[in-house]
Amino acid sequence: MTRRYSMKLPALVTMLLYSVLCRGQAVQVSQAKNGVLLSVSAQKPYQLLTQEQKLPTLSVQCTKKGKKTLHLLLFSPEGELGQDPAQTAAGGVQAFTVTIGNSKQMTVWAPYGEGPTVAYVAKTEADRIRFIQSLLSAGTISIQFTPFLTGTPATSVFDLSKLSQVMDQHPECALK
Repeated sequence: MTRRYSMKLPALVTMLLYSVLCRGQAVQVSQAKNGVLLSVSAQKPYQLLTQEQKLPTLSVQCTKKGKKTLHLLLFSPEGELGQDPAQTAAGGVQAFTVTIGNSKQMTVWAPYGEGPTVAYVAKTEADRIRFIQSLLSAGTISIQFTPFLTGTPATSVFDLSKLSQVMDQHPECALK
């Protein structure tokens, strides 16, 4: 009996070490027009009234236009967003609470493309890059939003610790 447990101990230690070394959520890489889309799924899904679960994603779309690189920060709740009048302006622009480290801040997001995806709104590319850098340096961030018809805010947590490494592998994602 002791021998059986001693054989399992190295496997258990290996699994624990691997899980510590591989912290961070996997980054999915897909091609986008003139660039790349890097996406991280939330750590866990949120639940709708219908008992259906949705797993949001946070993505950085990097595009090369001539000598310039452009970055978009995209959030997709994977379900429709509620239209909270207190947080929704004309044109569907919405405010979400983003927690970076211990700091909560209201951020503005606008509809992007088809479906429920929204893009972080910044005045300039430099402002957008500073915000993305603050997210990357925090490692783990959360976004609070209200899913359609629930009336109850949901919070999605994202571990971005691997995202900066993957961004470094794509020249169009340079944050200079």
